[in-house]
Amino acid sequence: MIKLHIAQLSKCCSTDRLDQLEQIPAMQRRRLSSIAKLALNNALQCKADWAVDYIVWTSQYGDEQKTLKILADILQDQGCSPTLFATSVHNAVSGLYSILCADATTATSLAASWSEALLEAYSYLKTHTTAKRVLVLYYDEALPEIYAEYQAFDGFSLAAIVSLVAEQNTDQTGLVLDPSQIDSTITYHHEAQHFYDFWCDAANKQQGAWQKC
Repeated sequence: MIKLHIAQLSKCCSTDRLDQLEQIPAMQRRRLSSIAKLALNNALQCKADWAVDYIVWTSQYGDEQKTLKILADILQDQGCSPTLFATSVHNAVSGLYSILCADATTATSLAASWSEALLEAYSYLKTHTTAKRVLVLYYDEALPEIYAEYQAFDGFSLAAIVSLVAEQNTDQTGLVLDPSQIDSTITYHHEAQHFYDFWCDAANKQQGAWQKC
């Protein structure tokens, strides 16, 4: 089992006002995909008053709208747009954040669940002794209509600041995560939503792999 401290847990939904994006110039902001807008807004919101040493960008599907468009073009014997491909890859959102927000913080992009993102943050903090905080994000948008029957959900992003030790004068809560209890059968977006509900429920002290302490 591992122990972490969680602060600034926040969730952005596709129906929310994404006010933090006002920090990005309008011309560049308009070009962002819906999933990029969700993730970037949540990142800016979560770390507004916190310096971090590492960022973990995590998504199950990435920008599936663009991936489907690329596949459709291939089926029509059309060439793949280099711009479309470059902004569809799994680390595209991380790269856009780094460029548009002028933030050179070390980062990684994973096709993983929220709990696995926390494990990545823990591993980084344990192996980089000078690092104190990690920004962890999970984000996914509603899948294209062709997949709706298989899996329908609304787009959202979840973010938090993660550290190994509690810091003075900060609003942090301890979390014990038992990797052996992570439910690998649940879809990643459901797991992230369940964690948010669990964390916001003061009466719920333990659920699955998670325990507040």
